Amino acid sequence: MHLGLSDEQELLRDTARAFVDRTCPPERAKEWDEAYHFPPELIEGFAELGWLGLPLPESAGGGGGSAVELVIIGEELGRASLDVAQCYILTLMAALVIDGHGTAAMRADLLPRIIDGERRLSIGMSEPDAGSDVAALRTTAVVDGGEFVVNGQKMWCTGAGLSGTDILAYVRTTPGGKKHEGISAILIDPASDGVTLRRIPTLARHILGTYEVFLTDVRVPADRLVGPLDGGWGVMLSGIDLERVLISGGYVGAAQATLDEALAHAKSRIQFGRPIGEFQALTHALADLQTEIDAARLLVHRAAWLHSVGKPCTREASMAKLKGSETYVAAARLGMQICAGMGFSTESVMSFRWRESIVAPISGGTSQIQRNAIARSMGLRGY
Repeated sequence: MHLGLSDEQELLRDTARAFVDRTCPPERAKEWDEAYHFPPELIEGFAELGWLGLPLPESAGGGGGSAVELVIIGEELGRASLDVAQCYILTLMAALVIDGHGTAAMRADLLPRIIDGERRLSIGMSEPDAGSDVAALRTTAVVDGGEFVVNGQKMWCTGAGLSGTDILAYVRTTPGGKKHEGISAILIDPASDGVTLRRIPTLARHILGTYEVFLTDVRVPADRLVGPLDGGWGVMLSGIDLERVLISGGYVGAAQATLDEALAHAKSRIQFGRPIGEFQALTHALADLQTEIDAARLLVHRAAWLHSVGKPCTREASMAKLKGSETYVAAARLGMQICAGMGFSTESVMSFRWRESIVAPISGGTSQIQRNAIARSMGLRGY
C-alpha cells in the first residue's frame, strides 16, 4: 500500500478543492441546506469535470478510476458538507449497480445520461420494519404478464423527490424462503400511478432530502428488473463495501473542515488575555482530534487501496465507516464546545456541522452494525 498520492491524484485533489472553494464552500452549503435547495450547479459541475463517469469502465464511457480517486473527491466535497459529498457518492453507487447488473439496454440508456448529469437514481432498501435488518423487507412485487405489480412502503430514499430520478427499489418477488432469498431489484419511475412520495423532516441533509415512498399497485415493466429475478440480495451487497469506503472519505473531509474551523476560532478568540487555543485543555483536545482524523483517513485509504487492487475489504470498509463517522461526531462536538456561544448560534457553520454529523453513525449502516461485521471477521459472533 502506497501512503502517498501520485502526481495525477494530487492534481485531482487540488481540482476538487478548487471546485469546493468556487462552487460549494461550507457557508453556501449551509445556505442550501437551510433553504432545502438542490443546486443544479453541483451535478453540472460533477459532469463537466468527468467525475460522474470516473468509476465506470471506459467501455461505458467512463474514466476507469479506482476507489482511491473517488475517496479523494469525496473527502474534498466533505469539506463543504457531508450532504454535498453524498450528492456525488450516492449517484456513483447507483450507477455502478446499473453497470454491474443492468441489462445491455438499461446500461445504454441510463449510464450516458447519469454521466452527463441528466439522470440519477435513489436507492430504496429500508422500510418501516426493515432498517439494519434490511433482509426483513416486506414490499412485494408480483409478476403479472409482462409487468411487476408492486405494493409496500420504502423509507429513507435519499433524493427520491428530485427531478430526473428513478428509484432502485429492493422488493420481495418470491415469499416463503429464507429472508435473504426471493429479493429482487427493480427500477421504479416515481411518476408512475400508485407512487406517493413524502419528504421526511430531518435535522439536516436537506440538500438531497430523504423520502418515504408508498407503493400501491404500481405496475413496472418486467424489463426494469436489475440483475436476476430473486437475486437482489447479491445485487445489494455488491457495492456495499465501496459505499462505506466512499462515504467514509466524506466523513474525514467533514471532520477535518470542522477541526480547521474550530482551530481558527481557538487562535483568534481572546479570553483572559490570550487566545483560548493556548490553554492546554484545548491544545490537547485539538491535538487528540487531529490524531483521530488522521487515523480515520489512513483507514479509509487502506480500504480504498484494497478495493482498487481487487482484494477483499469488508472488514476494512467497516472499520473506516465506524471510525470516520464517529470521528465526525467527535469533531462537531468539540467544535461546538470551542466556539461556545458562537457555535450555538444557528448563524454559524459549526451549528450546521453539529446538525449534520448526528446522522453519520446511523445512516449507511449503524456503528453497531459495523462492529458486528468487524467482530465476525475476527471469528466472533457479531450478534
